[in-house]
Amino acid sequence: MPLSAEHKQRSRQAILDSAVTLFTQQGFDNTSIDQIMAHAQLTRGGFYAHFTSKSDLYQQAMLNAASHSRLAFPKPDQLDDEAWFFKLLDGYLSNAHLDNKQTPCPLAFLVTDVAVREAEVRNTYASIFKKMHRRMYNYSKTFSSSSDQDLLAMTAMMIGSVAIARTMDDGAARRKLLQASKQLIHRLLSSDPLHD
Repeated sequence: MPLSAEHKQRSRQAILDSAVTLFTQQGFDNTSIDQIMAHAQLTRGGFYAHFTSKSDLYQQAMLNAASHSRLAFPKPDQLDDEAWFFKLLDGYLSNAHLDNKQTPCPLAFLVTDVAVREAEVRNTYASIFKKMHRRMYNYSKTFSSSSDQDLLAMTAMMIGSVAIARTMDDGAARRKLLQASKQLIHRLLSSDPLHD
């Protein structure tokens, strides 16, 4: 009996969720298709019904993680752009994000891994980065006169701060780095003439 479209979609999502978890924890080279399928509680035979290769899955997992990250959430009606921007910033630069208590941002969690992958993977990563930057800039321009270039640097700082903090075993040092990045971005945006 053929599987329903809903069952196929659930299976695909389980594979994507497992791939996000394992790729962000172990990287591309240290994660096998067998591990991903076992983590998803599915048999290896079902993999190619959804993805053409491990590289294809890697790209789709990045896109899936980006679409489920807090940064992709729509702004609640009760918050203005400024409040939402800083809520996103605070959530991104948090221990909860580092500890995988929310969907990990593939930009920070896979940055060095992606650098050595093929062009299609790097292009997918670059596209996700551009969307993150554009989203943050669109929120910020309603309350700050910071330029697109300024926000480009701030977005890169957010990603870099999380990537570096992930390498630290010292919890106090991690918190200090995340807090320093948050404070600098707050200061850069709130020192604008629009705030005077």
